[in-house]
Amino acid sequence: MKISTIVLGVCLFCFSPKMMFAQNMKSESVPIEIGKLITIHSNILNEERQIYISLPNGYDTLSSNLPVIYVLDAEYRFGIAQSIHAYFGITTRIPQAILIGIANPNPDARKRDYLPKSYDGEAQNFTQFLSEELFPFIEKEFKTSDRRFLVGHSNGGVFVVYTLLNNPILFEGYVAIDPSLKYIYNEGDLGLEQDLSDKNLYLASSDLAYGYLEDVAADMQADFAIFKNHLYQTRERNHLKFKVEHINDDHGNSYISGLSRGLRYIFDWRIE
Repeated sequence: MKISTIVLGVCLFCFSPKMMFAQNMKSESVPIEIGKLITIHSNILNEERQIYISLPNGYDTLSSNLPVIYVLDAEYRFGIAQSIHAYFGITTRIPQAILIGIANPNPDARKRDYLPKSYDGEAQNFTQFLSEELFPFIEKEFKTSDRRFLVGHSNGGVFVVYTLLNNPILFEGYVAIDPSLKYIYNEGDLGLEQDLSDKNLYLASSDLAYGYLEDVAADMQADFAIFKNHLYQTRERNHLKFKVEHINDDHGNSYISGLSRGLRYIFDWRIE
């Protein structure tokens, strides 16, 4: 009995859950991948641009083409966008999509590319880069449909609204999170007078509680309200489908809630 007991005790020790877990920990690790990073040269911008790409599970076996979501500020926002969209693939019926992130080569380029002339930027050149270089590349290399969506925050949100007003044909859905809209629209602007019946806009403001002086925050919120009024005043003429709301968070962190709600809105999934 003692021998059997000793042997049994050794066997239990050797195959205890703790030991088995330790043995499993020594097994070969498998990397978790959310996408890949490529570099393309832009003749229009005269520089190299890093592009983040995330394909959904089962992409290689798909027989149909997928919509494409373009994410600005990819160097620090692409991972968030990929995670939220992947999670929605489990919890909602938001469709599978290809995510394309566009990184900024430097902080100055971000202002240059996202802001239009009225903000002393060169957004028209970045628009040309998208339409003449990036779109053709992505649509040649991947299984894409003609449905494109654009997501931007802060200066990126300015570019989203600018694109809707000036080049609405480029995207079907627009998500603009906490943009500064002071110079985006004036009474003589025809951007909201055109037919936008097949476009969706999600527009969000924030509390602007972090990183801004009180007077700057007040101006941003006032300009946001003015543009919101323009949206409501022109909706019967342009037939734009839109949702405007306020996010109770600071400027930087509003991206998480704004992207989550924005994707649900432009893909028509249970948003109140």
